[in-house]
Amino acid sequence: MRFVPIDHVVRFIAMFMDQLDLKALGLRKPTAVRGGLEYDSWVLPALFIYGHMMGIRSTRRLEAAARENLPLIWLLGGQHPDHSTLALFYKANRTAMHGLFVQTVRTSVRVGLVGFALHAVDGTRVSAVSRDKALNRDGLLALEKRAEEAIARLDRAVEADEQGDSPDSDAHTMPEELKDPEELKARIQAALAELDQQQANRKSHHGGAINPQTGQPYGPEVSLAGPQAVQLKGRHGFVLGCNAQAAVDNKARVIVGADVIAQATDNEAMVPMLDEIKTNTGQLAEATVHDSGYHSADNLAAVQDRPTAVYVADPSMKRKASKSEKQAYHKDAFVYDAETDTYRCPAGKTLDLETAYDDPSQPTYGVRVCRCKECGSCPHRSLCTEAKGGRTIRVHPHDALLKQNREKMRTEQGKDMMKQRSATVEPVFGIMREHMGLTRFLRRGLENVRAEWSLLCAAHNLPVIWNAWWCRTQQQATAAA
Repeated sequence: MRFVPIDHVVRFIAMFMDQLDLKALGLRKPTAVRGGLEYDSWVLPALFIYGHMMGIRSTRRLEAAARENLPLIWLLGGQHPDHSTLALFYKANRTAMHGLFVQTVRTSVRVGLVGFALHAVDGTRVSAVSRDKALNRDGLLALEKRAEEAIARLDRAVEADEQGDSPDSDAHTMPEELKDPEELKARIQAALAELDQQQANRKSHHGGAINPQTGQPYGPEVSLAGPQAVQLKGRHGFVLGCNAQAAVDNKARVIVGADVIAQATDNEAMVPMLDEIKTNTGQLAEATVHDSGYHSADNLAAVQDRPTAVYVADPSMKRKASKSEKQAYHKDAFVYDAETDTYRCPAGKTLDLETAYDDPSQPTYGVRVCRCKECGSCPHRSLCTEAKGGRTIRVHPHDALLKQNREKMRTEQGKDMMKQRSATVEPVFGIMREHMGLTRFLRRGLENVRAEWSLLCAAHNLPVIWNAWWCRTQQQATAAA
């Protein structure tokens, strides 16, 4: 009697892992811990993948499952690695986990499960494992001062002990967060360095949200436990986490590209994700579809020469749908007059050039601001602008690309592409959250989180290959016999 059926997915995972060149992927064979057993090089990564597929992701739960889960007992040959062995293996091989995911992509391409008709790209916001409160610069500096005071008290206590004096009674009584002030200070300095890096890169942690207490945009904040985690807006307010990116092919919903970014918005991931798809599969799809989080003139300019038809949802189209009476005064309706270098509004008023940004080192380089000085008596002002100084329009060097994309998204084909995008990528995120237990990442640090996301994506792809290809070929072989 077979306790694990011949067509069980765990048998396919064992076969898949066994045929990989794990050395070429950079996976190191796990070494024995405290005189424990040695394992075949593919056994522990196979355990991680099957565990992630079943929603068993922590090393302690994997240790328990290796003793109790029948398919895992079969996969491990009755061996049961402890959580220390699993944790050490993960730490040593986290950079190689992405290679495992890439192999699932290339296998999918080879067996015909990637159609290259449409790739849907999207991001999902996942909470970090840490529940530590995020701190701004002032909060970090205040905590650093407390840590330095705690270190000074400990030094005085040591000195008093050496001299035989009665030590300060409070020297060894520290608040919980100051139990190891030296280690805390090091974490604070790392967090301050990350804060400086975020400000240098002008990263938006809250997607432009306004702090209700100050009325100002949120400043950058970091968590001591995970400095690279960012503030993300979720269903229940802001949480610390990371933005997990995925590109999904619409034929069998195979994930063909994956990454994790420390950004609240998707904007900066558009070009890297196209590069990731090309690296993993060797080519881009006929069409690549993104939601409005990727919409920007710079992104459209960067991908206009790529061998794929790029569709990006335009957020202004939703705004115009909710304010249809103001559509006639959208910037697209303003006509440029090359002879006078001015714009004319739909009401016939002239907008003169007010400011031109010509510093190549600035992000506003090439932007031109035009203002109308005739808005005061215009009967259409309420539909056009509420600004006291009159209507202004900012003309970006790539505005023509924005208009071209907007017109493309208004077509029936553009609308159909967006429907296909939702039907392609959203179910994948739903499977990960509902069936694979992706409520939060379990590891700290961007490198560890990327490895975890790669394992999740590999664990999503392998059942697709098993169900859509391997089971079918096994049935055909049985029928032929």
